[in-house]
Amino acid sequence: MKPLFFISNEPFSGKSSVCIGVGKLLAERGLKVGYMKPLGTLPARIDGVITDEDAKCVSDIFGIRNKLEDISPIVLTQQHHREGLRNSDFSKNFLDIVDKSYRKIKAGKDVVILEGAKSVEDGCFLKMSSRDICRRLGAKTILITKYSPEIVDHILYAKEFLKDCFAGVIINLVPESQLEYVEELILPFLKREKIEVAGCIASYSLLSSVSVKELAELLGGRIICAEGKAEELVETFMVGAMGQEQALKFFRRKADKAVITGGDRADVQLAALETPTKCLILTGNFQPSSVVLGRAEELGTPIIMVNYDTLTAVEKVGEIMGHVRLHEIKKIDKITEVLRECINIDKLLEIANI
Repeated sequence: MKPLFFISNEPFSGKSSVCIGVGKLLAERGLKVGYMKPLGTLPARIDGVITDEDAKCVSDIFGIRNKLEDISPIVLTQQHHREGLRNSDFSKNFLDIVDKSYRKIKAGKDVVILEGAKSVEDGCFLKMSSRDICRRLGAKTILITKYSPEIVDHILYAKEFLKDCFAGVIINLVPESQLEYVEELILPFLKREKIEVAGCIASYSLLSSVSVKELAELLGGRIICAEGKAEELVETFMVGAMGQEQALKFFRRKADKAVITGGDRADVQLAALETPTKCLILTGNFQPSSVVLGRAEELGTPIIMVNYDTLTAVEKVGEIMGHVRLHEIKKIDKITEVLRECINIDKLLEIANI
């Protein structure tokens, strides 16, 4: 059995989502699945242990019982960067540590999923790149690459960098408008280059959604009504800066949205509430009117009050949306459903020699 090492060429390519979906599909076939993230890049202190935030989340979803120290044995902190640049011997035992943890993770497992860092090159200065880890553990890498106009160059670069470790690619987050282009031109080109494509996944708005609760936390805001709906998922957002009549027509264009508007714009707030809206984000730290509060409570639409001005709030929400978060069961089920249709699990099992 060779571990399957899922890596990406850039952050937010959907790597953790693919790891979860593939793990669930393998488990459905009766296989015992192990998971680890050899090189973590999102440090978080949990139960007194420095671990990787995504690794903790994915391992919880899988019900992995191994120690956090083994699930993500090396987590890059500012200290690692400083010491690694200062002292070339600082990381000389890192691969030994990863190897030791991997042996614990794979015990009693039929297949082990490894998750890479933010990009293929991460950890190069510590001799801990995806290629270094892959060669030490005897893994085969699957590149998760988000669709872009430069996607073919990204794939060819990864193949050249990884050499004999490279086993194939999964193309993720393909806009509907580009599916035909991918199928008619990119996939045949990759086939001629003898590059295995284990899956091609279209963009799904639900998978890039965020819960109202998380939205409030990430904006440093406060939910002031309908808190029972805080787990609802927001798939997109709209900005309200027009008159009430125009706002009503505008807001009807999208459902499952958050509406960002000034806290003093009761007319726009009421217009948004008359359309399918998951929450209101009120800027300027203004308390909404009792009429707006009452209507929002009646409809079960949370209101988030934030200190930011509207422009800053829009920028912040733009950064948040699309950065897939994995905690919601609804999203995990959707990920598995999507991957069941889009991923060639038999091909992955062949790559893993199972």
